[in-house]
Amino acid sequence: MWYKVFDSPMRTYRAICACLFFCCSSALFFAIPAFGFCFQPNPSVSCEFLNSDAVFAGKVIQVRTVAGEGWYYKLHVLQLFRGPDTEVIEVYTGDDSGGYPLELGREYLIFAYVYEKKLEIDNCGDSQPLSEAKDVIGQIEKISVPKDGIVEGQVALENERRIPADRGVPGVQIFVHGEDKTYSVITDGRGWFRIHIPPGVYSAEAKSIPAYRVVAFDLSHDQPKNFTVRGGRCAELQFVADPAHVY
Repeated sequence: MWYKVFDSPMRTYRAICACLFFCCSSALFFAIPAFGFCFQPNPSVSCEFLNSDAVFAGKVIQVRTVAGEGWYYKLHVLQLFRGPDTEVIEVYTGDDSGGYPLELGREYLIFAYVYEKKLEIDNCGDSQPLSEAKDVIGQIEKISVPKDGIVEGQVALENERRIPADRGVPGVQIFVHGEDKTYSVITDGRGWFRIHIPPGVYSAEAKSIPAYRVVAFDLSHDQPKNFTVRGGRCAELQFVADPAHVY
């Protein structure tokens, strides 16, 4: 088999856990939308590409429905960026709020990951109709797979509804602690940070600043207290800055 199941939980599993967490907790930072949920942060195209097991442009040529569960789609590959070098690739999506149903005969740009020995797609990333994917494909074509790993994330402004991807806190120092060394990076004008570090197990923290108390977000894609960085892959961290608790 060309694929491999990695030891970190995949997005479908995480989304289920998140929904259970939400139902049992009243202390979340924001209300989860009624019709879907995605862990934060929303990854860059580069990180989503590195964390995907297949990325390709394809046309849906067959649909198989599994009642009460979801759909299997076979797509004729038009352009392969990552994954199995075959003419047809099959992907699965669930019949739930995290699913990304496709239309027979339509062309798509697909980002897929392996979960339970099948390629899955969801509505949390950059999978989209091919007619709308020109900019994303342009970014993909510039990506080179690094030998080290990447830690990417955001310090977002907190509010009652959601964490907006385009509204973050600049100038926050992020510390990434490894077994033998600590790395640091400063958030940019949109509150984002990105750093290359060797593979290994790490923890991360954000240094609070005078205007905000900065803490790890409970439903970060990877948990800042303990996460693994793999060669050629991305760890994704979310922090929130709460102006109500001035440092």
